[in-house]
Amino acid sequence: MKVRPVLAKNCFSCHTNSKLGGLDLSTRESLLKGGKSGPAIIPGDPAQSLLMKAVRFEDSKLKMPMGGAKLKPEEIAAIETWIKEGATWPESPKPAVAAKGYVITPEQKAFWSFQPVRKPTLPAVKNARSSIDRFILAKLDEKHLKPAPRATRTTLLRRASYDLTGLPPTPEEVDAFLADKSSNAFEKVIDRLLASPRYGERWGRFWLDVARYSDDKLNSTMDEPQKNAFRFRDWVIEAFNKDLPYDTLVKAQIAGDLLDNKDLVAATGMYALSPEFQDDRVDVTTRGFLGMTVACAQCHDHKYDPIPTRDFYSLMGIFTSSKYNEYPLAEKSVVDEFKSRKKEHDDLTAQLKDHLKKQADQLAEILATKTADYIKAIAEGKTEAPGLDKETLERWSKYLKKPTYDYAFENPLKAKDYAGFEKKIIELNDEKKDIDEKNNIRLGGSKLRGDLSRADLLSLERDKYFFWRDLFGNTGVLIYGEKKIDRWLSPEWKEHVESLRAKIEAAKKAMPEEYPFLHAMADEPKPHNEKIQIKGSRQNLGDEAPREFLTILCNGDPKPFTKGSGRLELAEAIVAPDNPLTARVMVNRIWLGHFGQGIVRTPDNFGVLGERPSHPELLDYLAARFMENKWSIKSMHREIMLSDAYALSTENIPANAEADPENRFVWRANVRRLEAEALRDSILYVAGDLDLTTGGPGVKFMDDNRRRTVYGYVSRRKLDPMLSLFDFPNPNSTSEQRIPTDVPTQRLFLLNSPVMLKASEHLAAKTGSVPNAYRMLFGRAPSKEELKAGLDFIDAKNTMPQYLQVLMSSNEFLYVY
Repeated sequence: MKVRPVLAKNCFSCHTNSKLGGLDLSTRESLLKGGKSGPAIIPGDPAQSLLMKAVRFEDSKLKMPMGGAKLKPEEIAAIETWIKEGATWPESPKPAVAAKGYVITPEQKAFWSFQPVRKPTLPAVKNARSSIDRFILAKLDEKHLKPAPRATRTTLLRRASYDLTGLPPTPEEVDAFLADKSSNAFEKVIDRLLASPRYGERWGRFWLDVARYSDDKLNSTMDEPQKNAFRFRDWVIEAFNKDLPYDTLVKAQIAGDLLDNKDLVAATGMYALSPEFQDDRVDVTTRGFLGMTVACAQCHDHKYDPIPTRDFYSLMGIFTSSKYNEYPLAEKSVVDEFKSRKKEHDDLTAQLKDHLKKQADQLAEILATKTADYIKAIAEGKTEAPGLDKETLERWSKYLKKPTYDYAFENPLKAKDYAGFEKKIIELNDEKKDIDEKNNIRLGGSKLRGDLSRADLLSLERDKYFFWRDLFGNTGVLIYGEKKIDRWLSPEWKEHVESLRAKIEAAKKAMPEEYPFLHAMADEPKPHNEKIQIKGSRQNLGDEAPREFLTILCNGDPKPFTKGSGRLELAEAIVAPDNPLTARVMVNRIWLGHFGQGIVRTPDNFGVLGERPSHPELLDYLAARFMENKWSIKSMHREIMLSDAYALSTENIPANAEADPENRFVWRANVRRLEAEALRDSILYVAGDLDLTTGGPGVKFMDDNRRRTVYGYVSRRKLDPMLSLFDFPNPNSTSEQRIPTDVPTQRLFLLNSPVMLKASEHLAAKTGSVPNAYRMLFGRAPSKEELKAGLDFIDAKNTMPQYLQVLMSSNEFLYVY
């Protein structure tokens, strides 16, 4: 009753199936056998038992739990008594077989997040406004904490405005709220904000963090925009504004192309726009919807959570059985016309490139046969020589003088064997052509070069390859590409090239504007199961993993998915009412958005390494209410925001701060800094410069861009500096929450950014006085001291724009209280 729960909570994740250090704690026999360090327990002798030494932290090299806090004194005492009395271990229940070769223990199954969502009985407390407050107050009573006073009405209005729209309230909105003395005045504010199109822009952006949205492809060498990407972003924003039920939102993003409503096809951009790595798609699906780190099981069974490698490849098979698909938003005739014209243009372009490449390669081979002459001329200090091309001579000269180059062959200027150097170059190129031909045969003659991960392809030795690339590669010494080759062409060849270029230009002019389309997903014609990649190696395949749901979330053995790729069945399993994770994960995200931290502070990890919920009963209550209200996100906002807990002030109570410094039990509101989008939008908004046009292609963040930040261009290759400076997440991976930083360069932005300087000037033209500035920026009148300080600052030969820049750089503007 006392010892086994402690071991299950703190030890079983590492010392059952994983057997870290060779130690298995699942049976008395395995405890007696021990691991690499010897027996874990010696019945009747706690002092000599390694388990006791580990939990007491007596040995600097043996402290358990690993990386965690020391066990409570009463837990250590219970283990000591248990060993002293003989370490009795009643027979364990029979473990469940979760997957082939993997066993999920009863202790793993009993973990809190895998338990069904149950709507708990409301605690009996005094002075609770709402059901949420009952849980909060009950926990505060338990911890002997007192709630902070209620926030002022202006503070509460500003908090709600930012939470739901990402913008501050206008002076008129502040006046209206202060004048409304009705009992439901704040409720009316919430309804107004939820009905605003700004709401979807705010909360849609939060979801785009999870979906790792961007406007371009991940390309390390060049910009590669996806000009229709914005259609997924706009779909997400509209879905939040329409209060699309969350279960439908989930199903649409996973399998919108397989649902009857074709308006949901755009939602699959969540996968279609992502980097084309199937493990990434498994990761975003499980962390985003389920709060589980399933991708950690790619190379081995999950070390902490009951997720076998087989489960990872079961899910990966679903996504490898799916493919990228462009879904046209135009008539078939328009699509066919564009594709026909584009094919004509692309075929001509490919023909020209192929022709010029052949000419360039042949020229390189010819120039290679004159290598000795070029090197000799360089050795003699000549910059020109009869029979030698001047530009080629300059190229060779620059190349041979590179101080950092590691030659595959001895530097010919030192060896002075010019003919031998030439011979080696010609032989090297012949060797490379021979290897290319053999590889082409091995790959079946495919022009696409097949799967380059194949282990049986041939290659030059490393140093030889780099040397060959320097001479014969795309920008090699001997290569004259498309823009340089013309002067080497004979009249007939040059005429042919010019003819092709003219045809390409004509085809380009004849090509109509590309039709709009959705980046979407579709099922492969022949879905297939993946084989387990042992230790994550594609060359070391194990058993086949049928496409099915996570074993830990199934009642009994998982049932294989049989409908196409299985994406729709996966989506239905994720939103099934008996799935204990989906509703909990989403209501936790919503709570995080309003309180600055979740009930579970690791919103994408509800597993063993994630944090435990501060209010588990409240989390279950909210999850149950979420499903009762037909998965309405707006209803959840409303219920949370109408609680007294939401309306608490940020006032510090020293006794509370000492007992609960991180405010885990919600005795006050948390101070939160504006995110990058809210900060930029607010600066433009108060200055009257914010363009509230909705939707459309992403606009790059130039100085003249006045669109809301959610409509800005987001790049996987190079994130905008302002966004990056203020902790915008990396769009190459799913992001569970913003991690705010406080660094000097942020303050330098507020001092020097053109955005700040222009906004200050425009705001000065609007406000004209210190009191008006305070109303516009903070929603309140200045105190006497603040008014005097402002007037004194301006009187000291400072300008009104400078003063307003100071106010916009203040914490009261940058933070939500």
